[in-house]
Amino acid sequence: MADKLTPEMIEKIKKARVYLKENPAVLDDSIAKLSVDAQGPAKKMRDLFLSDSVDAAKMKAAGDQIRANCSPAVVKELEDHRKIMSEKLGAFL
Repeated sequence: MADKLTPEMIEKIKKARVYLKENPAVLDDSIAKLSVDAQGPAKKMRDLFLSDSVDAAKMKAAGDQIRANCSPAVVKELEDHRKIMSEKLGAFL
């Protein structure tokens, strides 16, 4: 997630959050396709994204903490998943 969020980015993130809260299967089904090792961290990232925070620095720090406990292969898998979901939702996650 970018350190400085523009008003447009914040609006897209809010819309993506609303959509995912109303349609949790979209993200849950996507997470279920990840490796077993990546599913736990991905669920933590999901919970972080679905929180009401728009403080990019705090969200980045929390995401960094989650990734710090992962192997390089899992970090890559999480990054690939983030990119796919960003495209699907039209929001930079």
